[in-house]
Amino acid sequence: MSTTIQRSLAILLSHDKLSYRTKTTDGNSISYSDVFDYSVDFTNLNKTEVEIEHELRSNLMLLQEYDYVHICFLSTSINVVPNHYLTQPLEELLSISNYNPIKLAIDCPLEHVDASLVYNIHYPLKDILLSLPNLQNARLYHAGKFLIDYGTINSKDDEIYINLIHQKLEICIVSQGKFIFYNLFEAKTKEDFLFYILYTLNQLNISPNTVSLFAFGDLLVSSGYYEMLKKHIRTIHFNEEDQQLGQYFTLYKLFECESFQEH
Repeated sequence: MSTTIQRSLAILLSHDKLSYRTKTTDGNSISYSDVFDYSVDFTNLNKTEVEIEHELRSNLMLLQEYDYVHICFLSTSINVVPNHYLTQPLEELLSISNYNPIKLAIDCPLEHVDASLVYNIHYPLKDILLSLPNLQNARLYHAGKFLIDYGTINSKDDEIYINLIHQKLEICIVSQGKFIFYNLFEAKTKEDFLFYILYTLNQLNISPNTVSLFAFGDLLVSSGYYEMLKKHIRTIHFNEEDQQLGQYFTLYKLFECESFQEH
């Protein structure tokens, strides 16, 4: 009896970088490709958007046909908005936080919180990707959805979930099972990384001695982050055994969305 092979593509997109990997499902067998990274320096005038588009259009992995395509944004222009406010123009819901300029705002519903993430997707790479014929039906998400959904399912006490990707630090805080905070920060140095974690805890009156921290993303493979954290946070959890749910948390969670989609 023949089985149907399904192929999926997950893309993680920030302003100047994309990471992507594929998943192949053949019956009960699931395999993943390596994670590929593509960086762009938009300040380099010698590399125009035309050249960048040519490079992406020459990428065989991006040009193949897929049963599912997921594109996830690491947009720092973001607000968590209760769903009953979504009748307002989404651009206005971002402008109240002085995000500027707002070119295109969309929303991403949360699974276990009666709210959505409203975010700006004015990314040059996004326009190039969505011009590719096989990617035009991609599902769009914000990375925060996956960290918040994961935290609100697993939380028992005061917990902070952090994910470092593309020099962006996601912070989600859940207290007694209730979601109370999410934001995404530029964290280009270890000092930035530590400052935003401790500052957020301090603003929410949560003690580093009692909170449990769960870490994902690039910090699992970057030297020095754990040593720095353990000087300030008493309880730290790393998912080192499962690389899919550890370093590649967001890309892995993107593939899980397929179980909720009708093909």
